[in-house]
Amino acid sequence: MLVAISLGLLASLASFYSARSVLVDRLASHNQSQAAQARLAAEAALAWARAEIQRQHASGPTPPIWGTGPSSTPCPSPYNTPRWQCATLQPPAHPSLPDARAQVLALRDLIRSPHVAQLLANASLQDGTSQAQLQAQVFIPTVAPAPSQPNTAAVVLNGCALAANNAANLASKSGSASNVCPGSHTPITCAPSAWASVLGEITPEQIRAWSEAQSHNGLSALSQPARSVYWVDNSATWSQSLGTPEAPVLLVFSGQACAQRCPSLAPGVRVVGTVVLQTQCQDDKARAWHAGHIEGQLVVESGLPELKSGSRIEARELNPSPYRLPWPPGIDARQVQRVPGSWREGEP
Repeated sequence: MLVAISLGLLASLASFYSARSVLVDRLASHNQSQAAQARLAAEAALAWARAEIQRQHASGPTPPIWGTGPSSTPCPSPYNTPRWQCATLQPPAHPSLPDARAQVLALRDLIRSPHVAQLLANASLQDGTSQAQLQAQVFIPTVAPAPSQPNTAAVVLNGCALAANNAANLASKSGSASNVCPGSHTPITCAPSAWASVLGEITPEQIRAWSEAQSHNGLSALSQPARSVYWVDNSATWSQSLGTPEAPVLLVFSGQACAQRCPSLAPGVRVVGTVVLQTQCQDDKARAWHAGHIEGQLVVESGLPELKSGSRIEARELNPSPYRLPWPPGIDARQVQRVPGSWREGEP
């Protein structure tokens, strides 16, 4: 009798542990299936975000996600400084994964890489049992490449220059970009040769959008880090010193600012970086212009017929210039595309 009872107990225990093992296997399989669903949802969200950015970019130089509307969102730590701009992308529910919810956070560095967005996808199931995080970088052609061998002269003109009473100080390691001549010079056709020789394929629209993004995000001459790009439509005399040898700036006085005559730099103002006058090939818009003290480069889309006395322009090697950005290898600068080698799982 005791033997029979013992055998019965052993059989019951074996059956219990066998059933428990099956249950554990089923739970593990279910958890693995849910984890796979969350991961697939995150991958789908990343793919959708890239396609959405490409769709938006087709309508303008800067995708609307980088605007100041409802899509803008505070950046998480450690990206909660003015140099980082963040936007939330809400992908639609995937028809094959109805229980998954996903969200994509897009981030970009407005100083060093406004043309590269880091996409952080987070997906989870409705019951909260599984979640997945994926990330990848996407190149967005919001800024075109600068020339590999730019003109390094202190003054780059689309015409000729004359210093008033020979009192202006022009200094350059490689010499002036244009001949000093006594007369006005206005080309019959206006080609942005001075702009292209320094800034390359970067368009005025791209510079304007970049400047506005930095301003809206809170970057300024006093922020840390400091703002690096300024697009100016105001015709008032410029009175703020900008830039340092370690952090030079790009200061562009637009065609609107130069509608009557380009605004001068006030006496005592020092700008370290590149100053551009969009004179639209009209010498008179740069007549009697005062440069203040420019360390770096002056680019004028016309001649400079009369540079006022007290101006000082001296060439300085700017490393790095704000518009000379790092470019991921193998990138086509005209298309939205994923940066090779940037995809990985987990949080940054």
